[in-house]
Amino acid sequence: MRTVIASAILIAIGAVEAIASLDQLEAAGARPRLGGAGLAVGALGLLASATVYVALGRLASSERAAVRSGGVTGALAGSIGGTVRAVILGDVVTYSVERYASVPDWFVPAVLAVFVVGALVASAAAGALIAWLTYRLTPRSPRPPA
Repeated sequence: MRTVIASAILIAIGAVEAIASLDQLEAAGARPRLGGAGLAVGALGLLASATVYVALGRLASSERAAVRSGGVTGALAGSIGGTVRAVILGDVVTYSVERYASVPDWFVPAVLAVFVVGALVASAAAGALIAWLTYRLTPRSPRPPA
């Protein structure tokens, strides 16, 4: 159940970031530039996402459970969240690419599919690593003598 809740939170964070990016890209016109607001949204999203994985690591019962929980949550959130981001940003990406180059119809969907796979891999790896590190670095109370 933790995995589902954590994944839903991560998907929501990604959707908010994508909507903020969409607004910036649409407002930027011909030449999109990364500005202060974009950096702030990205940094807050990264911090919020890391916090979710830290919570999973703290709640884990073992190192193995921390890695599994963070990895599975990351894979689920990366695949669904990456797809949500691709859907939200798909039209503006298509428009941006078509402004500068003539590409086949399959090109942008292929790029977005690669993005989704990348999101899955990166989220799974980062989730597993952050949860594991958190578990390892969290002080545990010693076991009482038997």
